[in-house]
Amino acid sequence: MYNGLVEKFNGTLKTMLRHMYAEKFKDWDRYVGPLLFAYRDVRQESLAYSPLELLYGRTVRGPMSTLIELMKNDRIEPDIKTTYEYVVDLNERLNDTCEIAQCSGNCRKHK
Repeated sequence: MYNGLVEKFNGTLKTMLRHMYAEKFKDWDRYVGPLLFAYRDVRQESLAYSPLELLYGRTVRGPMSTLIELMKNDRIEPDIKTTYEYVVDLNERLNDTCEIAQCSGNCRKHK
């Protein structure tokens, strides 16, 4: 029985990685952690819980939960939205910083 469950997970993981590679073929490996988090955050029909709920004994509030609430305009505590906005802003700043670092001063865009 366990071998079947492991094989099913391996098949699901292969499919997820294949899609990730197709979309982000240059740096797909950077997304393996978030991909696994997303898988672990999904409720399993056979268990009625997500793997993270079973591991931690409570519902884990991940980035997808926050995004869904923001898109639905559900009631959100002000600090949660501020935290989300901070993470988005930080991500943009890090991307800009990496772009500047890769440019090595040879790009006219950043001079």
